[in-house]
Amino acid sequence: MLSIFRMTALAALLLISPLALAASYVDPVSKIRFTLPAGWKVRPSMASGARVLRVIPPKADQRERAAIDVQIGLRKPRRGETLSRLAAGFRENDGDREAANFVRLNQKTGRLVTEYRDGRFVSNRLWIVRHNLQVMQLVDKSRLLEARCAANASEFRTYRRQMEAICLSVAVGKK
Repeated sequence: MLSIFRMTALAALLLISPLALAASYVDPVSKIRFTLPAGWKVRPSMASGARVLRVIPPKADQRERAAIDVQIGLRKPRRGETLSRLAAGFRENDGDREAANFVRLNQKTGRLVTEYRDGRFVSNRLWIVRHNLQVMQLVDKSRLLEARCAANASEFRTYRRQMEAICLSVAVGKK
């Protein structure tokens, strides 16, 4: 009887998804919080004079072959920049960015979620298509929360759940 219980417990542990082992992360400086999948690391950095949290996947092939890039940060909204205008912009092609295949604007929460693909040339004239999941939330009149999870389009599906766990859970706590 005890061995059956052990086998059942072991099977249950093996079936637990990596997202079940995810932890909640809160940045002590910016108070940004989000779900951090097991094994992923957070590296604060500076970009364009603003603090950006880079979320790094645990395996080298995820960083190299899949080219996973997760960035979360707060910034000031540009003059005349509203979530409605951003949503309208994502619905249209813009240079190397395709029109978004998913745009959801929730006016009540002030949150925009969009999913789109863009392309770029890399070495030796190789064209790479990137799949992006982007979340923007108007925190107040002077702060816009922006989270972007991107990977090579061919690999995005493999890591979609982990990136959705990060980007869709992002929020800002009170200062």
